[in-house]
Amino acid sequence: MSNVGEIEAVLFKRVAGGYIFQQPNPWLLGRSSRYIVDEAQKAAILAIILPRRPVLRIAVVTAAILLWTVVVATAVWAFGSGHDSPTAGDFVAIFGLIVVPIVGALIFALQRNLRRMRPILAGASRTDEKITRGELRHAMANALTIKRALLIGAAWSLTCAMQVFGLVIRNARHPLFSDAQSYLNVFTAAVAFGLAVYYLGIAIRKLRRKPAAA
Repeated sequence: MSNVGEIEAVLFKRVAGGYIFQQPNPWLLGRSSRYIVDEAQKAAILAIILPRRPVLRIAVVTAAILLWTVVVATAVWAFGSGHDSPTAGDFVAIFGLIVVPIVGALIFALQRNLRRMRPILAGASRTDEKITRGELRHAMANALTIKRALLIGAAWSLTCAMQVFGLVIRNARHPLFSDAQSYLNVFTAAVAFGLAVYYLGIAIRKLRRKPAAA
C-alpha cells in the first residue's frame, strides 16, 4: 500500500469539522485510538507516514524480504530435518524465522512513527466514531486506479498460476495433500486466487463506470 490515496483511505475519514484519524495500534492488533484532526494535522501525519522515495523504499524492503526468505529456507534445508522434501516441522521453522522478524520490524517502525505523531495529536480531540471495515474497503477501492488494480490483480493471478504449476509438476512424486508443501501450495493458490478476483473485479467495475462518467 504505497499510494497516497490508499493510505488516506485507511487512516482518515472526512467528517464535519475535519477528519477522523484512525491511529494504528502500536502492536498491530487490538483497539486503535481515533482523533478528529484538521487539514494541517492530516498533512503533518501523512508527511511522517509516507516515505520520501516510495518506489525505492518498496524495492529495498522487497529485496530484503526475498533475501531473508532465501537465507532462512537455505539454512533450514541445510540444518533441518535432513529430508529431501521439507517436512511440516521445516515449514513451521521457516514460517517462524521469516514472519517473526518481519512483524518485529513492522512494530518497531510503527512505534517510531507513533512517537513522532504525539506532538501533532496533543491538541486533537478523541472520538468514539469508527472507520468501519466496509468503509475501509469502499474507500480503498475508490482510491485504487484502474491501472494499479489491474497490476495487483495480474500479480496475484501469476502467483496463483505458479502455485498450481508447482503442484502439477510435483504430482508424479508427491501427490496432492501427500506432504506439507502441497498443503502450503494449495493454501497460497487459494489466497492468491481470491485476491486476484477481488482486485480484477475492482478494475472491471471501474472500467464499466468510466464510459458512464465520461
